[in-house]
Amino acid sequence: MLDDFYTTSIAEALDFADTHHWTRQPPRSDRARLRFLASRHTDLAGLASHLGTRPGLIQAIIEGRRSAPGASLHQAIAKDVVRLWQPRVRRRAHHLISTGHEGMLVHFKAWFGFTGAAGSSDDGRVRHITERLPTAYAAQLFQARYRNADEGELREIIADAVGEAYFNVSPRGRLHRVGLTDIVYIEFSY
Repeated sequence: MLDDFYTTSIAEALDFADTHHWTRQPPRSDRARLRFLASRHTDLAGLASHLGTRPGLIQAIIEGRRSAPGASLHQAIAKDVVRLWQPRVRRRAHHLISTGHEGMLVHFKAWFGFTGAAGSSDDGRVRHITERLPTAYAAQLFQARYRNADEGELREIIADAVGEAYFNVSPRGRLHRVGLTDIVYIEFSY
């Protein structure tokens, strides 16, 4: 569905990781995907606004008067379907991870390190990191995602989690915080 999926967004990376737990595939055509999305939104105007287009274009695609949307609308439709498809299956997978039955792995390339330890090997720089997240942070990350937390809050959770796992220090109570910025890409697997 998203063969060339590549993101700097933590929320989108979490949504994409959820696709590996689906028990059924989502609709394949943009028309069927829009019908699915229309069933999840209160009105077409709200859906169109969310997707960054006009309600008339959404209506035309759903009714079959217009065959294919542009590339950016196609991508927006696919991402929104990924975000909303099989919520119970997603919650079940999140529960297993949050209770320690499964693990969560994060892989990213970004500026990462302590914000105040200038000159040390722990100083911030662009790093490629693959790390297993502690269970408590995975649960915290999912809870933040459920309430649609912004990218800044999600980034702080990931920075603290990877900081604890990578540097073997707890971020709580430290003078120097671990920072995660300038994400080139980020992926999750669980």
